[in-house]
Amino acid sequence: MEAIIKNIELIKNYPDPEAVVLRRVVSEWLSLPQDMIVAGNGAVEILYLMVKVMEPRHALIPAPTFNEYEIAVRNNKGQVKDCCLDEERYFALEPDKIFRLWHDTDMVFICNPNNPTGSLIYRDEVEDIIKKASVLGKLVIVDEAFMDFIPDRDNYSVVDLVTRYNNLFVLYSLTKFFAIPGLRLGIGIGCPDVIEKINRFRDPWNVNCFAQLAGSVVLKDEQYIKNTVSFINQEKKYLYDQVKQIPGLTPIAPSANYMLINVAGLGYTAAEVCRLLGEQGILVRDCSSYKNMRPVYIRTAVKGRAENNILVESLQRLGRK
Repeated sequence: MEAIIKNIELIKNYPDPEAVVLRRVVSEWLSLPQDMIVAGNGAVEILYLMVKVMEPRHALIPAPTFNEYEIAVRNNKGQVKDCCLDEERYFALEPDKIFRLWHDTDMVFICNPNNPTGSLIYRDEVEDIIKKASVLGKLVIVDEAFMDFIPDRDNYSVVDLVTRYNNLFVLYSLTKFFAIPGLRLGIGIGCPDVIEKINRFRDPWNVNCFAQLAGSVVLKDEQYIKNTVSFINQEKKYLYDQVKQIPGLTPIAPSANYMLINVAGLGYTAAEVCRLLGEQGILVRDCSSYKNMRPVYIRTAVKGRAENNILVESLQRLGRK
């Protein structure tokens, strides 16, 4: 915010259409060549562009997961096959299930950590999927939008593998971890050929000047990065431990800055819980719109201690009714 205020005069000029400074900072942050990086108006724009240029005929998508993958594929007249995740296994992604289902697909989506479930898949398991997909000519899209929240991210992230596998494309978001969603800023990472194709299709000046400036500044704020990882790691454990003690609620241990909760034991549907909390000024996500997810799940953000306590107290009141 301080950087934007100090540079408010930038609003008089067009933004850099190539986002050179931002891409250079991202290149240094991720230790990747600049020609493997493209900036977008949020990671969703990059997702839509990537699907548009690669034109998948049939994509394999886990369920439940981020809904925009399917929308992007269907908007480009592709078909979707669901890889249904097992609720009893806390919706963990199983590579063997992917291998059994992907025979007639040319694109595979993996969200790690998965949204909305928070489940993680280890780096070596993802690399095994990428490696086998490469032999079969399949493209693997890994969405790491929430990866910066993971304390031991090196055990899960595959962003560096783009230099080794041409069939890997990684979506990376700067808006979530750095709390700037209103600016819309995402990054696509892949082989130079795919990046070049995306650049031919994307709109000119797609990333505004303040988003480029903010992205360049936040990635250099090492103290914020360290503090945020520590803070979220502490608060997610606290929130999980508190919610776990409420009769009727079954939370899934969170990996990032959100938590999935099964509310079936309260005797309410997810929609009813969302309405009751909403009446108290608390907004949580009704997850009923996700594929392969029963209408008994809500997703809540991990916030500061005071806000987390307000949520816990409201859930406790629902549990006593």
